[in-house]
Amino acid sequence: MSGGVDSGFKHVKPEEYKPRLLHIKGKKKVRVTQVELSRDSLNSGDVFVLDGGLKIWQWNGKKSGPAEKQKGAQFARAIADERKGKAKNIVLEEGDKDADFWKHLGGEGAVKSAEDGGDDNETDKAEGFVKVLFHLSDASGKMVFKQVGSGSQCKKGLLDSNDVFILDTGNEVFAWIGKGASQEEKSKALGFAQDYLKNFNRPAYLPICRILEGSENGVWNASLN
Repeated sequence: MSGGVDSGFKHVKPEEYKPRLLHIKGKKKVRVTQVELSRDSLNSGDVFVLDGGLKIWQWNGKKSGPAEKQKGAQFARAIADERKGKAKNIVLEEGDKDADFWKHLGGEGAVKSAEDGGDDNETDKAEGFVKVLFHLSDASGKMVFKQVGSGSQCKKGLLDSNDVFILDTGNEVFAWIGKGASQEEKSKALGFAQDYLKNFNRPAYLPICRILEGSENGVWNASLN
């Protein structure tokens, strides 16, 4: 589906973002997928994130699980972080009133039951994405971007403070910038992360989070062994 998370380096005004609706589902292997921007996409058993540009809503179905709520919160924060504090996060429980939220979805009304949303256990059984780690360095005299790990091979020991690393966790992409990274590596980190989404056919809606060495967040730390 069309859409994407616009980054600061793309020079797009937050109010010009195209709204999109993201579906958060699963118990152990929580998945994030883009769905039709409509009230018909909602169901009581899952969590949904509505990206409205300047406002990002997390809507929790009344029967949604804790893992879905946690992933929804992480995902919404990642999008807001990418917009450098210009976006506001709003959490809604099923039944809460918010005219702006429902306006994006075609108007307030009844939503589908949890049963209509499908079985979380079946979602968990589906083949999942294997995280990958890429290394970006200009130490050789030219900018080189190469994969250095996947799955359980993605370890903190692979990181080098002199370079940049791109990590795709499946639900989020990180551009980690080492303290000793060159100016060229720093300036091109987000660009390479965005190119990665296009060149490897990854969903355009995945948020790209820039992280400086020493300021890593919990999601990053949990993603590396």
